[in-house]
Amino acid sequence: MKRQCFFSFGYEHMEFTRLTEQEFSQFSEAQANMNFWQSTSMAHLRKWNGWNYDYVGLKQENRMIAAAMISYRKVFFHMTYAQAVRGFYIDYHDHELMKLFHKELCKYLKSIHCMYFKIDPYVTYRERDMNGDLVENGFNHQDVVDELISLGYQHSGFTRGMSTQREPNWMFVRDIKDKTEAQLLEEFDHQTRWTINKTRKMGIQVKELSKDELPLFKSIMDHTSMRRGFEDHSMHYYEGLFETFGKDGRLKLLVAQLNLRDYHERLEEEKQTAMKELEEVKTHLQAQSGSKKFNKKKKVLEEQIQLVEKKQADCERMKEENQSDVLTLAGATFLLAGKEIMYLYSGAYEAYMKFNAQYALQWHMFRYGIAQRFERYNFYGISGIFDKADESYGVYEFKRGFQGTVEELIGDFTLYVHPFAYHLYEMLRSVKHKIKKS
Repeated sequence: MKRQCFFSFGYEHMEFTRLTEQEFSQFSEAQANMNFWQSTSMAHLRKWNGWNYDYVGLKQENRMIAAAMISYRKVFFHMTYAQAVRGFYIDYHDHELMKLFHKELCKYLKSIHCMYFKIDPYVTYRERDMNGDLVENGFNHQDVVDELISLGYQHSGFTRGMSTQREPNWMFVRDIKDKTEAQLLEEFDHQTRWTINKTRKMGIQVKELSKDELPLFKSIMDHTSMRRGFEDHSMHYYEGLFETFGKDGRLKLLVAQLNLRDYHERLEEEKQTAMKELEEVKTHLQAQSGSKKFNKKKKVLEEQIQLVEKKQADCERMKEENQSDVLTLAGATFLLAGKEIMYLYSGAYEAYMKFNAQYALQWHMFRYGIAQRFERYNFYGISGIFDKADESYGVYEFKRGFQGTVEELIGDFTLYVHPFAYHLYEMLRSVKHKIKKS
């Protein structure tokens, strides 16, 4: 599919064409906003999950100026549903370029019998701070929303909340460009910094899993999905991640583990240190029995020793229940693209939440990002609801502890390429749904 298009308003000798994988890869890798959704790895994952895909682009005198990975599948007779997940690689503020790309894209969509087409551009809407409040005199990309609407796309609105039916419209992002580990740790809030140091003191280790160890991660996600009431991806999906992003080195599948034998030894060292201090305090009290300072310190040390002994007993119990010295606490998935690390999926065993292993996982990837010179650490989805009473607030609060900014994307857009076919399709789906319920 190649077409020569001639326009008089600044873009001449244009060619809209299907691209080779190499052409698309080279162009996408050079983009400042390169992301994993619009990547060859995602195209392969989509194929793994039953989609077709094409790379399309617009060239001017053999120089690429816009491109997208389009995935599609049949949904109604020979008609297809297509997506450009997270939109296009294009200058959305260039009205002439957008108009031209859209016109040629529509011809392409008709060639694959597209009924309707969706995009959710990776474009931030308005500038916000860490608390989700608008920044005074901050940027505003309403013009991109208006441009897409003028081209015929229907906007789904500026939604809040989380849904498994779409990518999040709200994210929490942390800048790590040119940071050192010490700088970053110091910039986290006090509670987050304290918790990270606590996981280090306990000796929690982070391990990267191989494909053969995938069931270990899936077990964590199955437990978490039951506990939190959501439907997890299938094993087939996670296997696809390994076959696509894993093969390209863009996947980090991690688990946090605690060696119970080592942990027990650390506790014993802590206990012996406290007992030694306690003996010293008792010696002082023999000469100063009425000292408030030493009596208070004696009480604190005795409580500390009791707490350590309780932890040791828990350690022995967990070792017996687990029938292993190594306890797997939590897991997380990260994807790498361009200058960005994306925190995607995670889970933890409820019985081991007290170890705060998620902090160990995050700190491990922060350190990796700094070492590999990434610039942006994306915690990804939050609800955009900043009410402490909301059930999703805890997710946002956890991410905010690492300090960063809230980003609201411009949302979802739908282009009805064949409106009549779409309405017929929706009508038949509605009838089918009613029959199932009756």
